Amino acid sequence: MRVSWATDQGSAERGNEDFVAAAAGAVVVLDGCGLPLGTDLGCAHGTAWYARSLGTRLLARMLDGIGPPAGPPVGPPEGAHTPGERPLVARLAGAIADVAASHRATCDLRTPATPAATVLALRVRGDLVDYLVLADSTVLLDGSHGVQEITGGHHYAAADPSAAEAALTGTVPVDDLRRVFLMTDGATRLTDMFGVTDWAGLAALAVDPGPSGLIEWTREIERTDPSALKWPRGKVHDDATVAVCTFPH
Repeated sequence: MRVSWATDQGSAERGNEDFVAAAAGAVVVLDGCGLPLGTDLGCAHGTAWYARSLGTRLLARMLDGIGPPAGPPVGPPEGAHTPGERPLVARLAGAIADVAASHRATCDLRTPATPAATVLALRVRGDLVDYLVLADSTVLLDGSHGVQEITGGHHYAAADPSAAEAALTGTVPVDDLRRVFLMTDGATRLTDMFGVTDWAGLAALAVDPGPSGLIEWTREIERTDPSALKWPRGKVHDDATVAVCTFPH
């Protein structure tokens, strides 16, 4: 698997609260939940720290003990799953618990606004690929059946490891994939907010001109509506991250 990525902050005032990291056979992308400046997070470290801390711990857990598949491949999530069909959920739950333990003594994790993040994860296990989607970031699977969009619900990773159970997960054969795209919601605006292209078109833009080009085009569209009147949105510019995972066959 080859990985290329780009990330760009939406506001100089708060810095980039997205996080992306990759290692051999694994990628994580997180979008820290950016609350209004001045919000009491009950945490001395902040949202960017949380996304970075959770992302690095999750990546490490994903790489630890990768072995042969535990069962037959399963497709995109439909209905209930057994724990054996959700191999990344336990990894995410463990990472959430790790981060909580690291700052519980100094921060109030019971604060409703405690730092939180969306989570995307992808891992290659032999001839299978596992994916995980938590909250409103998006995975696009580009394979033999075209481009399929997978976006989670409204549960975010924060201080409670049980949030991992709300993630959408699946496992697909690597031979069925050309590429997988991991995108935060700041990078999917061309499709789900501005409507200038569909999901297949967004995937194509992430290939050519590539992750940086896709983000720059998003910025150009955002600059045509500086008051957020044509497309009402909480942030004129949002942090945007795109990771492209290519599977050469």
